[in-house]
Amino acid sequence: MIPFSKRERKMVAVVIENHEDARPHHRGLDSALLIQEHMVEGFISRFVALYDLRTLPDLIGPVRSLRPYFIDSVIPLSSVFLHAGGSPDAILRVEGDPNLTSINGLYLDDRAKKDPEYFRLPGIPAPHDLFTGKETVGGMIPSDSSSFAWPPYKTGGARSASGASSVRINFFNQDHNVTFEFKRSSGDYKRVNGGTISPTKPRNIIILEMPIKGEGKYGRLDIDSFGEGAALFFRSGRIYNGKWKRKEDDTWFIFEDLDGEPMVFAQGQTWMMGVPSLGRVSWE
Repeated sequence: MIPFSKRERKMVAVVIENHEDARPHHRGLDSALLIQEHMVEGFISRFVALYDLRTLPDLIGPVRSLRPYFIDSVIPLSSVFLHAGGSPDAILRVEGDPNLTSINGLYLDDRAKKDPEYFRLPGIPAPHDLFTGKETVGGMIPSDSSSFAWPPYKTGGARSASGASSVRINFFNQDHNVTFEFKRSSGDYKRVNGGTISPTKPRNIIILEMPIKGEGKYGRLDIDSFGEGAALFFRSGRIYNGKWKRKEDDTWFIFEDLDGEPMVFAQGQTWMMGVPSLGRVSWE
C-alpha cells in the first residue's frame, strides 16, 4: 500500500532495467511512489524508481547502471542511489559528491561478498538477474540521509478536461512501444510495454518533452533535466496540456497548465517519462 499523506520521507532511488528480456522479471515497481522513465543508448528506456525507505520492498530489480541525467532528475527528492555500475561521468559524480550516496551493486553482489547487499536470482539470465531489497541493502542507507516533503506536487480532485482513456508512446519498435489504458473502476492505468503488462498501477502520467542534446561514447545520451519545455499530463482518464520548469538549484520540477496554474495530481503512484518530442505521444 502506498501511503498518501504529505510528510517528510527518506527517499531511495533504484535504477531498474527495462530491456525487453528483463520485463518479465520486474519486481518492486508497484511499491514505488514515483517511477521515472528515461531514454538511454539504443533509444530504449530505463527506470529510476523512488521509494520511501520505510516501505522499501523485499525484492527490487533487475538493477541496472546509472546515468548523469538520472541523478539530475531525482535530486533533491533523494540523495541515495542504488545501481549496478554506470557511465564514467555518472560514477564520478555520484561517488565524488559528499551529499550523494552510491550503493553500487557491481561490488556488492553474491559473487563478491559472503553477505551481499545485492543478489542474483537463479533461473534468470545475466545481466537481468541482479536484485536488491530492504533486508539486504537497508543497513547501508545512511541514517542521516536527507528527507523530502512528499508528494512534491499539488494533489486534489481532477479538473475538467478532454477525455483520454488510452495513451500511446511511440518508440518506433513494437518491442518498446508503450500504452497506458485507464481503468475507470480503480482510477489507475494499466501499462503495457512491448506486449508485457507492467506490475505498476500509476494514477498519474506526466510526459515531458526533453530533447536529446547529443550522443557520447557508446551512444550514451546527453539529456538536460533543467530549463523548461512542453508537457502532457494524464489522470482520471483526462488529458491536460502544460509545461515543465526546472531551475539549476535545489528545487525539483514544477508542472503547470497552460495558464500557469499548478497541475493537480491524483493521490497515488506517478509515472514520469521524458521523450525527445511530444509528437511521439497519441491518445484517444
